[in-house]
Amino acid sequence: MKVYFKMPNALAEHYHWKMLHFGLKIKDTKEIFSQIPRLLFGGIKSFVGKIPRGNTGGANVNALKSIEIPEELQHIIDQNR
Repeated sequence: MKVYFKMPNALAEHYHWKMLHFGLKIKDTKEIFSQIPRLLFGGIKSFVGKIPRGNTGGANVNALKSIEIPEELQHIIDQNR
């Protein structure tokens, strides 16, 4: 199983901006302070293809941790590539 996958840099940054905006909206300091370094350094990881597979990118998940994707979701992802 691949541990990392490549995502277009702009797409990854877009989602982190959305999560930062959401954190600001609900006044969740953990989410806000989690997204800032992801925005600053995540682009580099995305550019070199080192985004941990299955990682949701939220504050409740370590930025470097890969998460197993459930089989039924992996099947949907594979069908839509």
